[in-house]
Amino acid sequence: MNTTDGPVPKGPHPAHTLNTTRILEEDMVVEGEDELLAVVSAGGWYAEIQDGTLLPLVAWTVMDTGKTYGVVVGEDGLVDATNSVEQRNDFVRYTNEVKEK
Repeated sequence: MNTTDGPVPKGPHPAHTLNTTRILEEDMVVEGEDELLAVVSAGGWYAEIQDGTLLPLVAWTVMDTGKTYGVVVGEDGLVDATNSVEQRNDFVRYTNEVKEK
């Protein structure tokens, strides 16, 4: 039963009225902004920066467009899944190989 045209008058089965999500979701407009789809573990992966330092990735963020980027602990000690390590000016690449000194 579709009740999107408004309230359903009382009938023989008033307890069987279904509430649908159409009122909230069907007419939504996407504003063109990428949406965060998932955050997954990045164990064993690092972000290499220009001086050769390897920053351990905390997670990979997956966007609804398919773009994936690494996330590290920020200077404030917090993790923000919306901040890509690629935004750093000194970012070089992702690696899962630890260099021996």
